[in-house]
Amino acid sequence: MTAALLSTTQLYSMMTLKGAELAQMLRYAARTQEGLRVAVVTDNAPIPAKAALLEALQAHCQVEIFDQVQPNPRTEDIQAMVQDSRYDTCHIVLGIGGGSVMDSAKAMAMLKANGGMLEEYLGLTPTRAIEKRSIPLVLVPTTAGTGSEMTKVGVYTDKTGRKHTLGSPLMSAYAAFLVASLLDSMPLGLCASTGLDALDHALESLWNKNSTPLTREVSRSAAIQVLSTLSRLYDAIESGSRERRALQMTMLEASAEAGIAFNMTGTAAGHAISFILSEQWHIPHGLACAFTLLDIFDWAMQEPENREEIALLSSHFHSEQTQADALVQLLRKDIEQLMQHLHIPRTFSELSLHPDRTMIEQCFKRSLDDPKLHNQTPPLSEASLYALLEKKL
Repeated sequence: MTAALLSTTQLYSMMTLKGAELAQMLRYAARTQEGLRVAVVTDNAPIPAKAALLEALQAHCQVEIFDQVQPNPRTEDIQAMVQDSRYDTCHIVLGIGGGSVMDSAKAMAMLKANGGMLEEYLGLTPTRAIEKRSIPLVLVPTTAGTGSEMTKVGVYTDKTGRKHTLGSPLMSAYAAFLVASLLDSMPLGLCASTGLDALDHALESLWNKNSTPLTREVSRSAAIQVLSTLSRLYDAIESGSRERRALQMTMLEASAEAGIAFNMTGTAAGHAISFILSEQWHIPHGLACAFTLLDIFDWAMQEPENREEIALLSSHFHSEQTQADALVQLLRKDIEQLMQHLHIPRTFSELSLHPDRTMIEQCFKRSLDDPKLHNQTPPLSEASLYALLEKKL
């Protein structure tokens, strides 16, 4: 993937990975040949291929498992793992799991180098700054969606339940390994939600005030890969097709490419809104992002430059069409049909939620100070934000 040249994280793709191979890679990343001690950050998700890989890894180096990771990782859990005495002597952090695991691994590697408490680095007025590069960090995703393995940011939930984004180039992983076989047991729902998260990353990077011709090129490439692959992967999982593993590799690479793009631009309004859905009602991140994807799409299409970009993206799938407006509508229909195929909820009632207009204003007012909201083009005002969400009641 040539887009990896835009990242400081070294990216490797492989269909399978053996314990001995992983140990060698970790020794090189840690610059330690003998006595390697690896802090493995993971969760308790039942992934047989992950369990087998970690068991095999233990034959080649000292492994300490840290698995206090929950969805929307909590600062208190991360702090407890950092303060575990076993962590003191580890040379390298290996994060293997979904986005919450990889974000937790980033925080742990950063804190070992910089010290202090994670919450001191969070919020609009943090009391500590990241000054040193994290200790060696390798990330291995077990879902195809977050792109966290290629970004400098993590998302953390503080003791009050508020989610915060923390970002610094000093938090980036040294290397990321995309291993198709680690997705072999991924269930349908997770395939759908994480795949749409990857699509949302690519699109939010397109209609972002920080976008450049270079980031837009990478975003389009990632979006094309997701739109070409996600439905086929979903069907392959459902049918048990042998094509599944190759499609998993394609989706992993598309997710990583989207991560490279939004690592440079940041995300936009859809992610700012998703934070509230997760904080208030514990909606999983991928579903929370997909919830307003088409609504933000419609909002973004008011900007002529965004329409041009979406028309260019759409022309990859609809080469017979030359009219920009028609191309925009065709791509919107493609995304809508994909979401229907994946059974993605698009109204509050479909999420089994029943807020009223007053509750929407009370809850989503918190997103107005989120920098991600202000990356959106055209800008999304407070009144427009509430109106967009009220249509989903």
